[in-house]
Amino acid sequence: MGKRKIICTLLAVCLLSIATQAQDKDTLAAAEHLHHWNQVMAPSQRNPAFLQSAFASSITQAGLNASYKHANQAFIAQRGDGHTLFSAGVKSYLRLDESNTVWGAAAYQTGRKRNVRFNSTSDYDLLYPYVMADTLGGNMENERYTFNGGYALKLKKWSFGALIDFRAEHEYRTIDPRPRGIATDLTLRLGANYAWKNYKIGAGIGTRTYKQTNNVDFYNPLGVIPEYHMTGLGSDYVRFAGAVRSAYYKGTGIIADLQCAPDDGKTGAYVSLEGRFMPYENILTELNALPITRLETTTFNARVGWKHDKNIGWTAFLGLDGERRNGKEHIAGSSSSTEYRSLITLSMFSDNRYDYYLGGILNVGSKRNLTFSARFGFIDDLATYVDLRREMAYTKSYGTLSWQWMWHHAKSWFVEWSGNAAYYHNHSKRIVMPYALMDSKITELVNSTYAALTAHQWTFGTAIHTYYYPKKWEGVGLYLNAGIQFDQSSTIRQTLLNASVGVSF
Repeated sequence: MGKRKIICTLLAVCLLSIATQAQDKDTLAAAEHLHHWNQVMAPSQRNPAFLQSAFASSITQAGLNASYKHANQAFIAQRGDGHTLFSAGVKSYLRLDESNTVWGAAAYQTGRKRNVRFNSTSDYDLLYPYVMADTLGGNMENERYTFNGGYALKLKKWSFGALIDFRAEHEYRTIDPRPRGIATDLTLRLGANYAWKNYKIGAGIGTRTYKQTNNVDFYNPLGVIPEYHMTGLGSDYVRFAGAVRSAYYKGTGIIADLQCAPDDGKTGAYVSLEGRFMPYENILTELNALPITRLETTTFNARVGWKHDKNIGWTAFLGLDGERRNGKEHIAGSSSSTEYRSLITLSMFSDNRYDYYLGGILNVGSKRNLTFSARFGFIDDLATYVDLRREMAYTKSYGTLSWQWMWHHAKSWFVEWSGNAAYYHNHSKRIVMPYALMDSKITELVNSTYAALTAHQWTFGTAIHTYYYPKKWEGVGLYLNAGIQFDQSSTIRQTLLNASVGVSF
């Protein structure tokens, strides 16, 4: 982890040194990069070529951030019921000239995730359901190093772009049971677009590589409890439950995307399509690298809309976000000197989630700018396990409203206030479980997860960003941000607080 920290630090220094060569700025650059209206084309900007002209101004920010989350009960036990996290980072977007654009970011995060239960593996959201777990749980210490960078070039009607995104994460506990997970996640993307009439038509490809080493130790031999290799909806790989406490995850996936978007400041239709396929192999290192499960995740995002970019800007859109998780279990034969052979592979688990939505954004004003957005959708989620039959399904409709108000004063002060509210309403739910054969703690886990997923839920949040650029500082300013969000269902109340402070130039 020390080498990764050095890399992130060097990248941060490079970003800062490059940024100091930029021209003097005022609050307009900060406003452009914060403005919700400028995020309408964000789905297309997954293609790095579209970032060549995503913003007219350059900006660099370096600062400190704190995040605190607390809930009276975890929505999902494997994620914990809260956290206290601190981070330091720098990010930059630089228009070197009309043809060349670079961007990058680096950050270090440290802190604690509280009351993580039935999960001894990092990156639960990526690897679910194939994680190690025990019935005790506890707090998890967290360290994360991230950096990303990209470059885009315009050559007449063509634009080309490339980016790299890297994350290294270390999670551990200092009391028994002592899980430790060290994960690395690397994404590379290439993209291009072509200017045709008032549109840009683009395509991109990418690859992602993931690795994690995961083990659980006990320092007190009298306090050893079993570790389970979970296989979905409360089931586990019974044969290797107990003393096998080391696992290795790896996978390499692909990304492909297509875009059509109106040129900068133009009115017109837009389309964005993206697909990702990512497999994860779960390997038991203690048993001569025996693979026991394979998770195949397929995600796809599609959005079409119309953007009207005049004095009063508006857009309307509809889309689909989907995720399919298919889990396969490798059945091992008899051991020979702790060596196992995989005899057959069975498809046992699936979880298919679809989010159908439509929405719009309205943008008015200049010096005192107001932006309103709304999104309404329908979620359909079905998770199944083949044998013994298990099923968890629900459908929900939802509506979200958000707003943003921005105010400038004499190019020195800039204030941005934003907020959001959402409501999720459950329409149907269904659960099938072999309760007669289930352990009481697993039954509690399954029932609490089902109750949280199928409950009606309210969300409300607000945040304020303040920037001050003293004239004597020649384009260098200070910023202070603070935000709060509440999430509530019939039984769960959760609060999230965020605050950050730093310099902008």
